[in-house]
Amino acid sequence: MHYVIFTILFIAFGYVIFRFGKNGRRESQPIISDQERAEKDRPESLTKSVQEKQKDTPKSVLPSKNFTLELNRFKSSHDDENAEFTQFMKNGIQKSNTQNYKGALEDFSHAVELKPFEPTVHYCRGLVKLILKNFESAIEDFTETIILKMNEQNVFYYRGLANYGAKDFDHAILDFSRIVKEEGNFAEAYFNLALCYKQKRDYQKAIQFFTETINKNSRHEVAYFERALLKNKVEDKEGCCRDLKKAMEMGHLEAYHYIKELCGVKS
Repeated sequence: MHYVIFTILFIAFGYVIFRFGKNGRRESQPIISDQERAEKDRPESLTKSVQEKQKDTPKSVLPSKNFTLELNRFKSSHDDENAEFTQFMKNGIQKSNTQNYKGALEDFSHAVELKPFEPTVHYCRGLVKLILKNFESAIEDFTETIILKMNEQNVFYYRGLANYGAKDFDHAILDFSRIVKEEGNFAEAYFNLALCYKQKRDYQKAIQFFTETINKNSRHEVAYFERALLKNKVEDKEGCCRDLKKAMEMGHLEAYHYIKELCGVKS
């Protein structure tokens, strides 16, 4: 009798140990989130598609004075589901490269008709309008780009240039200030801020931003030249002549004539 009871207890104890070990192994497995599980279960074709899309996204770079170079950042943009849109985008950039800007404008406008909520095409069309000095219309496209939440900080710089061209210096200041906030070492943003304040006849503020330009780019000869002329306006003749001489040393030819006129240097 005792032997039977002992056997039953031994079997029960063994079963408990077996179940405990099995549950322990199950609990030791890592917990996978819903997002991770979705990534794991994603079809290979979809994963490849996402990777290709990321590959085609232009890398962020500082704005270029050459608007055509900026346009060429988007030459790989395409829409697999809309070949006509892709072709218009490609044609627009190609025509810009050959300085056929009116033709490029037509192509980008056709692309906008096909996909009015695609920010990239508004951005490209805005750049072409900026080249053609259609400032008011360029502002509209750049603003639409921002409304459509394009992940491209450069749009504020180019809209700033368009606002400056349209003589809306207050809005230009807002745009260039946004770039300065995002790209603190971008000398051209400070330079354009200085030009805006110069137009508003706030000479002290303009001198401040020309100085910031030089701090970011010590070889910016035009900033030295422009600051010199403003220093002359605020009766800082010594500072004016110092900046003019610096600009001339860097190769700014016009500075030489102002040195003769303002600094008493005889030829």
